[in-house]
Amino acid sequence: MKFGQSFSIRKHLTSAEFATGLWNPDMTSWREVVENYLYISRKSFKDKLCMFKLQLNILQDIVVNIKAIDEYKLLEIKSDDDEKNGRISKEQREQDKKHFNSEIFKHKLINKVLREIVDGMVWKYLKYNRAILYMLADKQPIEVIRPDAGTDNNLREFGDAFQAQDATAIYNDITNFLRVGDVTQFKEDGSIEIIEVKAREKRGGRITRQKEKMSELVEFFNSGFTNFDGKKVKIINSKVKQRTYLSQLRDSIHKARQRGYESMLIGKYLILEIVDFKKARDVKIIIDYFQDKHKTVKDEWKRNEDFVSQSYLIDKMDYSKNCAPFSIYPFDIETCTDIMMGRLAIAIEFNYSEMLRIIERSGWKVVDSIFSKTQQELESLLGKEMEGAPFLTIIKDRCRFEVPPALFARIQYELLAPSAVLEEIEEFYNMGPQTEFDYGHINYIDEKRNWI
Repeated sequence: MKFGQSFSIRKHLTSAEFATGLWNPDMTSWREVVENYLYISRKSFKDKLCMFKLQLNILQDIVVNIKAIDEYKLLEIKSDDDEKNGRISKEQREQDKKHFNSEIFKHKLINKVLREIVDGMVWKYLKYNRAILYMLADKQPIEVIRPDAGTDNNLREFGDAFQAQDATAIYNDITNFLRVGDVTQFKEDGSIEIIEVKAREKRGGRITRQKEKMSELVEFFNSGFTNFDGKKVKIINSKVKQRTYLSQLRDSIHKARQRGYESMLIGKYLILEIVDFKKARDVKIIIDYFQDKHKTVKDEWKRNEDFVSQSYLIDKMDYSKNCAPFSIYPFDIETCTDIMMGRLAIAIEFNYSEMLRIIERSGWKVVDSIFSKTQQELESLLGKEMEGAPFLTIIKDRCRFEVPPALFARIQYELLAPSAVLEEIEEFYNMGPQTEFDYGHINYIDEKRNWI
C-alpha cells in the first residue's frame, strides 16, 4: 500500500452533478442496489429487523431522489434565465435541458422501482388478496415525501409498531397500495391495524371523513361487505384458477439472454418482443428479426383493421393498482431487477379486437366498447378515471356484464390467460341477478400459486 496527501479548497459548487449532494450514482450502480434490496425483501421477509432497516433505507433513497428532482428543476429554470440574459448559448441551454431531463427521469424511475419492492412485501403480508389490496390503493400514491414534522411523526409511529414482539409494519408512503393511513401493522395472529398519525388531537370535517373511511374499510375487510362511498360493496371469493403464461415468458427471457432478443406469440392476441440490452449488439438485425417474426399474424391484424395497442411491460409501474408488482413475479431476482430497471425491454402488442372475438366465441355478445367509439366520443371521456369510463359491455340471455379494464390490463402485464377471464365472467353469470350489492371485488383463492 502507498499513501499520499492533498489539499482541496472547494467554492462555488455550480456543477449539475451536485444537485444530489457529492455523488450521483449511474443506473448501473443503482441496479446493484435495487437487486440487493429485492434479495433482502425475499430472503429475509420474516426477519423483523431486516424489514425495518430495508424500509428505512428505501425511504431515505426516495427522499434524496425527490430532493434531486427538485434541484434539477431549479437548475433548469436557472439555465433558462442564463440563456435569456446571454450568459450561455442556446446550444448550451439545449444540452443542459437534455441532461436535466435525463436525471429527472432516472430519479423518478428509481423511486418507482423502490416502491415496487415494498409493494411486493405488502402483497405477501396481505396474502395476495386482490380485493383488499385494490380497496387500500383507492387513492393516488404519494409521489413527494418531505423530511418534515409529519414524516418524523410517521417514522416514530412506524418504529413503535415494530416494538411489539408479535408484529411487523409497513411505512405506507413508500408503497403504491397502502393509501389509507400512515402505517400498517401486521401481527402474527393475522390481525392488521391501519394507523393514522396526527400531530395533536383536533376535530374537523377532513379528519372525520378520514376516520369514517377507515371505519368503512375495516368493516369491509372484517365482514366482506360494507357501504363504501355510498355504494354496497362485497368481497367475492372466487375459485377460478388464475392461469398465466408467465412461465412461457420466463423461457423467452432465457432465450433473449443468450442472443440479445426474442419474440413470443400468445394465441392471436398478444405479441411480446424482448431485448436484453446487455447482450444486444446489432440493432438492424434485431429490427429485421422483429419485423419478420409473426409476420403472418401481424398481416392478418392489418387486413382486419384490428385495434392493436403498443406499450411496454414496464408501463405497469404507472398502473399498479390492478396488477401485481414485478418484485413478486415468479422469476429470479436478476430477471425481476432487469425488468424494473429497463435492462430487459419487453414491448407489448395487444390486439383488443381479437380479444373481443374470443369473448363473442364463448357465447357473449359485445353491445358497447370503448373501441367502437368515435373520436368525438373518445374525447368526451378524457379526464375521467379509467375505472369510471365505459370500457366494455357484454350480454348473454338477460345478463349484462360490465368488463372492467383491469382484466385487460392483467392479460397484458400479468399474461393472464383469456380462459381465466371467461371463467370469471361465467361465474358472475351463474350467480344470477344480484340485488344485495352494487360492486363486487374478487379475491382469488389460488392467487398465491402464481407468485411463488
